[in-house]
Amino acid sequence: MEYTVNQDAIKSYSEKLAADLCRQFFINKAFIAGPEILAFNAENQLNLLIVKNIFLNWQKEVLKLKSPYFDFEDDGVKQSLKTFMNKLSNHIKVYRYDFEPLVARSVSDYILLSAAPAEFFTAEIESLASPKVTLSMLKDFSRYIRVNRFIIEQVIREIEASGYSETFGGETIRFMRKAINENPDKLESAEKTLNGLLNQLPAALTDFVCQPKPLVSPPAFLDTPKPEAWATTEYVPIAPPEQKLETEIKPVRDDEFLIPEENTAEVTDYLNTHSEEELTSVETEAETTLFQNESESPAMEEEVQEKNEDAFDEPAIKPLHEAFRSVKSEPSESPAETITLNESLRPEKAGLAAALSSAGQAAPFRTLVPMHYRFTFINSLFDGNQDAWTEAVEKIDSTGNLDEAVNLLQTEYAERFNWSEKEDNVAILFNYVERKF
Repeated sequence: MEYTVNQDAIKSYSEKLAADLCRQFFINKAFIAGPEILAFNAENQLNLLIVKNIFLNWQKEVLKLKSPYFDFEDDGVKQSLKTFMNKLSNHIKVYRYDFEPLVARSVSDYILLSAAPAEFFTAEIESLASPKVTLSMLKDFSRYIRVNRFIIEQVIREIEASGYSETFGGETIRFMRKAINENPDKLESAEKTLNGLLNQLPAALTDFVCQPKPLVSPPAFLDTPKPEAWATTEYVPIAPPEQKLETEIKPVRDDEFLIPEENTAEVTDYLNTHSEEELTSVETEAETTLFQNESESPAMEEEVQEKNEDAFDEPAIKPLHEAFRSVKSEPSESPAETITLNESLRPEKAGLAAALSSAGQAAPFRTLVPMHYRFTFINSLFDGNQDAWTEAVEKIDSTGNLDEAVNLLQTEYAERFNWSEKEDNVAILFNYVERKF
């Protein structure tokens, strides 16, 4: 279960309550002794946490005594140091200005231990690790835990079963999260355990710790028995509809510049009534007149010459009368096949659709899951198996649709890691899978 912890609210409440409790106790006293700490407050767990913080700080101070110039591993030195520490433990004496911060820290620990045990034990294990956590340290630590005690006890059993006397902090935290995930019914109600504390300085538990609602409701398949064969829907890509122009523009053909059919008879009569020599003389006279008009405008001639230098060579032009005769005698050829504007644009449209299709592909699944949820999924759903998580991510990316991805997780991982339909992390994981598709 993921929690949203308001550390600022917890710190503010703890400091206020510690100030009130110390003000009441130190009215006529200058310091507090060991036996008085165990009876400092009506909440026994709070008193034990105060002693725990005293001894943890004390152990850190003892480590400072060790010097590279002396042999602290000598049996006589160890025995003398142990005797010295036992003697000091019977003579605890703390003044108010040192005791009040201890009470504030212990109140904060009490709230987290009851309402967000994963946060509490993670912080405590990290403070114990240097860089490893020994079994003796964990057993000493467990003496001060009464609420949700089964967690630390299972961690100790896990380490003992491994055959080691110490373990790294990260491995110890993994054992702790495993104990919480495997025994959700053993977690004590925070409302009951903190009821007496919150009555001393009225406050609501939701001011400090909240359990967010799942992003989506649990998948339906978790509530129904698994069918013999999961039906998969074949993925069929949808092509974009073709857009047709209201008016198709046809290309212009060369034969459209020929003489209209209604004037063909008039041209034919003209060619039949005039000889070839007369037609040639008429054409020569027209060309001479055109040449004279062009020679009168030298600026225009230069401009035409510049354009002709850059132009392509054009085919030879037949005399006008030969062109007319070709209309009269030669049969017209069938025009080339007409290519519409839609057909000329169709390859470009297909390329655009393909580009849009490739641009709309979903991002890789690993980029959709935030970093804190990756650790959550690995620890709570994959038993801390990083390789299994990486394999699942790659297989999800290789699926073609949501149904295939759901089928993959259900058949290969839900049974393998004993996913529960009541676990919110399962619903959150499937929400991110749904976002991919």
